Amino acid sequence: MSKSLLVGILSAFLVLQGCSSALPKPPPIDSKVELQTAWQIGVDARYGKPGARLNLLADEGDLFFVTDKGTVYQVVQDDGRKKVFIYTDYEPSTGVTRNADTLYYGTYDAKLVAVSISEEKVLWEKPLSSEILSESAYAAGKLAVQTADGWLSVLDASNGEILWRVKEDLPALTIRGTSVPVISEGKLIVGLANGELKTYDLNSGDLLWSYEVGKPEGRYEIERLSDVDGRLAVKDGIVYAAAYNGTLAALSIDTGRPVWQRSVSSSVGVAISGDILSVVDVDSRVLAFNAKNGSELWTNESLADRDLLAPVFLKDYVAVLDRGSYVHLLDLVTGEVKGRRIVEADVPYGGRMVSNGDKLFVITAKAGITALSYRNY
Repeated sequence: MSKSLLVGILSAFLVLQGCSSALPKPPPIDSKVELQTAWQIGVDARYGKPGARLNLLADEGDLFFVTDKGTVYQVVQDDGRKKVFIYTDYEPSTGVTRNADTLYYGTYDAKLVAVSISEEKVLWEKPLSSEILSESAYAAGKLAVQTADGWLSVLDASNGEILWRVKEDLPALTIRGTSVPVISEGKLIVGLANGELKTYDLNSGDLLWSYEVGKPEGRYEIERLSDVDGRLAVKDGIVYAAAYNGTLAALSIDTGRPVWQRSVSSSVGVAISGDILSVVDVDSRVLAFNAKNGSELWTNESLADRDLLAPVFLKDYVAVLDRGSYVHLLDLVTGEVKGRRIVEADVPYGGRMVSNGDKLFVITAKAGITALSYRNY
């Protein structure tokens, strides 16, 4: 069977798995927290195709995002007021990355697009080798972006000129998607479809170290999936990564040596706040670890098989969003579900969350942005 056919079958399976059957109501809880809608706005289009990663970016009191019609928005976090909306003639496949006045996003037809917020126009577009399935990373005047065919490219953020690039070999079968690169301390860190985490010198492109986070095992290719596809987290010189059919690992950014690792498989990535690292595994269990030593703090299995997305921290809670558009708040100390709210009913699977510490902002499949706040009983 060809690689392209295998990838197509798996992509269809994953989409159908997330969309085919209605998700039952979650189990009742002894609610201690009331999630309230602070505001809600509509936008000009939908969230995007199944599997799209049109994220929200919360920065300097505003939200930045792009819709599947290619409209770029800047929205005030406090009240949802639309400050800027810019029409562009592209079909985005990723969310946005910001550099001051400029936003960048990728497209299904392999273009990286730069948009000026103040001038309300496209500054440049750069054709790349394949579709772009995750946001780029920005630092020090440079953009780093992965494409679906295995190329990792670093570009001049002012004009899109490619400064250096490297090709990674892809396994015969991969999960559709790529991880978002991370830039820290002059180093570019990227998770790969073959289960490796690699770090390059941002300026020269020299490979500094590589570590196998995914552990491909099994007779068949589908059993050997080991993508590092979810979000990475970096704090205090440590990079945290999780792989599908692999491990959860904390590695030194300088050397690539493991500080600790645990047997946890995840395709959605990790989040960190203070000394707490949270991860959602492939069975939608939510786990929390001490980020410094890897000791397990708690595990919540009550949301298993609800197709949870990556965790987001909100003050004293960990928030997770499920396939039924329910937001669940888990106590940061115990892991118990203390609050819950459905954002939208009867909508296709798809949504992303971001927090500014005081509010949760959710972009949903039904073309809307919802801001949630909470109060304890």
